[in-house]
Amino acid sequence: MQRFLEELHDELRWYTYRPTPVLRCWIDKPGKTEKRPLGIPIIKDRVAQMAAKLILEPIFETNFLGCSHGFRPERSQHTAIEQIRCALTFKNMRQVIDADIRGCFTNINHPILIKLIKKRISDPHMISLIKGWLKAGVMDAGVYVETMDIGTPQGGVISPLLSNVYLHSFDKMFERSGINGILVRFADDFVILLKDNAKRVLCVIRALLKRLGLELHSGKTRIVSAKKGFDFLSAHFRVTPVLKRGSRLKESCKLWPSNDAIRRIKQKIRDRIGRRYSLSLEEMIEELNPVIRGWNNYHQYKIFIQVEQKRFNTLNYFVLNRLRIFLKRKYSDSSMGLWRVSDNLPVKLGLCQFGL
Repeated sequence: MQRFLEELHDELRWYTYRPTPVLRCWIDKPGKTEKRPLGIPIIKDRVAQMAAKLILEPIFETNFLGCSHGFRPERSQHTAIEQIRCALTFKNMRQVIDADIRGCFTNINHPILIKLIKKRISDPHMISLIKGWLKAGVMDAGVYVETMDIGTPQGGVISPLLSNVYLHSFDKMFERSGINGILVRFADDFVILLKDNAKRVLCVIRALLKRLGLELHSGKTRIVSAKKGFDFLSAHFRVTPVLKRGSRLKESCKLWPSNDAIRRIKQKIRDRIGRRYSLSLEEMIEELNPVIRGWNNYHQYKIFIQVEQKRFNTLNYFVLNRLRIFLKRKYSDSSMGLWRVSDNLPVKLGLCQFGL
């Protein structure tokens, strides 16, 4: 490892380092037939990109706006979710533009990106290094594909930072547009919370993105009412009346896991249980707990409000029922097998609970 780092250091120091084309893989999009391109750089390029990222990120972080939450230190899906919840509850925003940029990573314009980087970075060697990663090309099914003046590999260590630098221009244009609304962006997905004029604002947004060579995904962009609810970052937001007497708020935003998130975790539970009849109930519980705990940690949202519990209870029943079916088949039980999970036995054996 030490020798590897020393060789990379010498290449960077004497400007002999040359990026290698990234390996392109196609991964499934959850619940969809289409696939997403993923670029996998070699180890040397990953280390070099991470070193550059550690230098560049603090420089650009001083300029990034509070509406951006994706791939930034001390920001996450939870901070984006909290910003949306507060805007819906306390700022009376009731119209929502739920938008997605079509092929954001693959449509980033290199000349525009380099121009934006040069506003903060003057070192020609760093600029040359970034250009090298952008121009390295990809290997797709053993065939080299040259990169034109567009796109950055989704999957590269430095790609999220470059996309944030690029979309920061959109954030600034929105801020200066005079739109009376709140933008919340996580990478290439964003929502705009408004009081009115959503259709007019959507036309303005299309024009702003066009200046960057980007466009909205027509199938994923829509105007919705906050009272009917919408999904963002696997969470469902809905403004509902406040029934508590004496409350100053007439309406507030409620949160719960989206239908897609519920469907995905159910399928993951099914896949994890499978037909692994050689495992005991205790061993199966050990297999399920990391899945439940990880999903739980995300969907508790880490905010000081009571997340709607109904769907968590439904999931707990689902897991209990899948374990009942597993035990019934494992022991060729002719009955329904209810007695095998009676008295909440899996929970007593240590099964994690959704929502707790």
